[in-house]
Amino acid sequence: MSVLTSPIPITPADVERASERDGKHYELVDGELKEKVVGTKASLIASLICARLLAAFYPRIGFAVAEAMIYCFKKPNHGRKPDVVYVRLERLNDRSVPEGDLHLVPDLAVEVLSPGNSGIEVEEKLGEYQEAGVPLIWIVNPGPRTIRVYRSNATVQLFHADDVIENEPLLPGFVLKISDVFPEVPPAA
Repeated sequence: MSVLTSPIPITPADVERASERDGKHYELVDGELKEKVVGTKASLIASLICARLLAAFYPRIGFAVAEAMIYCFKKPNHGRKPDVVYVRLERLNDRSVPEGDLHLVPDLAVEVLSPGNSGIEVEEKLGEYQEAGVPLIWIVNPGPRTIRVYRSNATVQLFHADDVIENEPLLPGFVLKISDVFPEVPPAA
């Protein structure tokens, strides 16, 4: 992961320009531009989760997007780009999806581990999401095919490939079989 520093604090607009210019994903961490390296498998898993959330909730109840920048942290010039975010429409002005970055606490933040993620980095993001008040956080681990769910009531639950996530108050009626979001190796022809 590379870090670009500047003598002048970097703003959210600078992040967007850098991403467009370089074609890379960046986060704004304590006023510094940090490249977010995303693996192909992690991107596919995030896309599958996002598709399931969209199918269940959009356009009636909420929307999900991949790689949206969120600014909901106590630190100024600090933004993160979870692999997936979900937001209930009732929390938005006019129930309309914002044009630019999200300047609110999402209902769900999903981080899919990639080979480039360190344990320290993931713990840091988890702590930041919890401190910001994100009520539901999923840490998705492709290796063992698990999803660890952190809830605002301080409960943590580990789901394995054969398990199902359901009955989450923020995701009414949503059912997700864990194995459905992990790519399968197709049988040999």
